[in-house]
Amino acid sequence: MKKTLTFQLPSISVEISGKEGLTQEELRQLGEKAVVKQLTKKFPRYQWSITEGTVMKDEDVVCGRPVKLKSTGESGIIYEVKPGTKYPVRILVDGDKELQCTQAAIDKVSKKASIDKLIKGRKEWEKSTGEWLGVRTGYFVNGHDILPVVISARGRGKMKAYIVDHEAKGSFFHLTASTILRLFDTKSEAENYAFIN
Repeated sequence: MKKTLTFQLPSISVEISGKEGLTQEELRQLGEKAVVKQLTKKFPRYQWSITEGTVMKDEDVVCGRPVKLKSTGESGIIYEVKPGTKYPVRILVDGDKELQCTQAAIDKVSKKASIDKLIKGRKEWEKSTGEWLGVRTGYFVNGHDILPVVISARGRGKMKAYIVDHEAKGSFFHLTASTILRLFDTKSEAENYAFIN
């Protein structure tokens, strides 16, 4: 039996005393010791939950990471993470289906899984408008590099193209009127552009 217990603790404040001139690292270490001491005396109120199996680590839940849904096995790409909400992870599945879920509902995909299969580009009717509407996937040309990306157009018309990678770190490009011209629906379109330029 494998279960994951998640404890959500409130912020903890402690008072420390030490010599003048301590570095921030030394202050942090003193603070950690004081927190542990306080927790052993009186554990604070907290929320907790139990999940079957394992849960992805917080540092693995980043934009651009390919994942699969535990319930259906469908693969998708994380395009947004909103901590503190009921369903903090936003995933794009099949190029146009946006889902919201918790960390417990997803797993990393195998590193052998092809990222190119997740990049669907826009629908034909969207291509005819010349616009990139909502959350979509494509290929971004950065110099001679052709990068698979998930495009997130959220808030005040700002668009970000997150690099899709099995080891994603949440790296992205801000898309402007000029850089969006280097965004393509298919890898062959991106290669043609990169070859010409």
